[in-house]
Amino acid sequence: MGKAKKRSFRKAINTGEITHSFLSGMSRQDALDYVIKKIKIKDLGLETKDIISLFGISAEELAEAGAAYEDLQALKGLFL
Repeated sequence: MGKAKKRSFRKAINTGEITHSFLSGMSRQDALDYVIKKIKIKDLGLETKDIISLFGISAEELAEAGAAYEDLQALKGLFL
């Protein structure tokens, strides 16, 4: 994780934007696994959206990791 992303990530945790206490060394794969887990339990809340935005996870990556088409449509506002 680069310096800028780490700083943004730490700020999001400290301000409460991301309520779950993540490790400061969270990798992109960890973030992808976390998002897929949240999508499968139908938790498409702010925390899930923040992680997608912070790591720049694409719809293609989520589809390859196992997200359903309907879930991707629910999140399509996040993807460019």
